[in-house]
Amino acid sequence: MPGLVYSHCPSMRRRPPGKINPVLIAFLIPLVVILAAVVFMLVRNRLHHAPEPFDLAVYNRSSNDLQGNQYSLDASIDSQLRWDEGFGRYLAVKLVNGSGRVAVFVPESVASDVRVNQRYHIKVIVKEAGLIQAEEMEKY
Repeated sequence: MPGLVYSHCPSMRRRPPGKINPVLIAFLIPLVVILAAVVFMLVRNRLHHAPEPFDLAVYNRSSNDLQGNQYSLDASIDSQLRWDEGFGRYLAVKLVNGSGRVAVFVPESVASDVRVNQRYHIKVIVKEAGLIQAEEMEKY
């Protein structure tokens, strides 16, 4: 046919249907890896960004000064003091920094399976009468 020009230039060739552009794949793989890494870091560090570390010395001097405040503590479960089914448990925990031992109430909604000698990052709040209550726990 007159006027019809066939090009043998590689850039003018069309890909068969169903083939994925390699440039698109080269762009998407690093994007997915970076996105997954960011999500992992955010989930992993969510306990470490909020409250300041729990200070046992200040708590022992006057727990009333700490009421209503949130703190983070790294602790090892020393023993279970009491368990009330459907309510929660009172645990004696040893602070990882070696500053002592303290009782923590853990509602069943926060952690239902806690074992002696396990280590946790615990986000706590100091309630009335100096009760230390766990709000979040993450085993490490």
